[in-house]
Amino acid sequence: MKSMTSCQRLAAAFRCQEPDRVPIQVRGVDTISRVLIKRHESFRPLVEAVAQHGDLTQSWGASCAFLTRWINSTNTFTRVEKRNEDFNVHYHTIRTPKGDLTCSTNVSTKGHPPMRETFYVKSLEDVEKFLSIPYAPHRPDCAPFFKQVEALGEQGIVLASPGSDAITYVHELLGSELLAIWSIEERETIHRLLRVFNERLCDTAKYLVSQKVGPLFSSSGQEYVAPPLHPPKDFYDFVVKYDKEVFAILRDAGGMIHVHCHGPIRDLQDGFLEMNINCLHPIEAPPMGNLPLAEAKAKMGHKICLEGNIQIGDMYSCTPQEIEQTTIAAIRAAGRGGGLIICPTASPYTPTLPDVALQNYLAMIRTAREYGTYPLRV
Repeated sequence: MKSMTSCQRLAAAFRCQEPDRVPIQVRGVDTISRVLIKRHESFRPLVEAVAQHGDLTQSWGASCAFLTRWINSTNTFTRVEKRNEDFNVHYHTIRTPKGDLTCSTNVSTKGHPPMRETFYVKSLEDVEKFLSIPYAPHRPDCAPFFKQVEALGEQGIVLASPGSDAITYVHELLGSELLAIWSIEERETIHRLLRVFNERLCDTAKYLVSQKVGPLFSSSGQEYVAPPLHPPKDFYDFVVKYDKEVFAILRDAGGMIHVHCHGPIRDLQDGFLEMNINCLHPIEAPPMGNLPLAEAKAKMGHKICLEGNIQIGDMYSCTPQEIEQTTIAAIRAAGRGGGLIICPTASPYTPTLPDVALQNYLAMIRTAREYGTYPLRV
């Protein structure tokens, strides 16, 4: 088969077609911005290997605060208090027509990721405050998207996002604990919020396609109500019911949809098919998940490209020989007929890249290149 560019290869995989070889997407490694090298020089060999042998994806987002331009510097403010030598607390306040909403975040003084402490909505009264905020449609400048596509060229694809998905914004308001409680006690309140955000997402999606943004789009956040945090019923009720409306707008314009959803998703496969998505990441096998890749291929692989399923933890703990066998097993389980992208389940998460992880990443890339050429030899 004639050699493809990374852009062509990934697009073929999204369509569940056979490209020249199985694409290799190393999640979290951007060879254009080289942000990992800025984090630490230990990442340089990985970034260079991906630049030479990988297939890149980049993201471009159209989101703004809760998808309304009304929430801006005029209607918000932040107060910072020192907690201890390791953390400051940032109190973020939105001044709504019916009263203030405040959340708090622990922000590290030593460069570690921030941790949300409290959320904007703590009561039903707070829901009314939030819903009093006027909707001012977000109309992002799309020129940066096209510049990003032009800069990446045939090295890969740019995934555009209309602003995550409705359940992400509900989670941003409530947090996991209150969302879980209200999924039992105040289910209609959750639906009320979901309807608001889904309407805004549909509006944004229509705007993006009118501006010719696409054809590849991404969505994440579905895992907020995936098992084990919530039962499958909640996933179908809070995610599938709404996301399929947004995705239909993008698909009707010729778009393709990438979804990122961790967790034990075996009982959610019909939902992903109903949403009519094109690519699903990361398809975690036992013990981290509950869906073997071969089973996912049999159930969804005729319509959905499977991206994964090399566990990120294995990158930091296994031997290169073990990663080689895992990669071969993934190609054997889901590569035939196309519709497979070899990819770790998450991005590199350490401040530096240990040599064991580097060697395992290189083993994954080398093995996928060796055994992933069509027609497959495994």
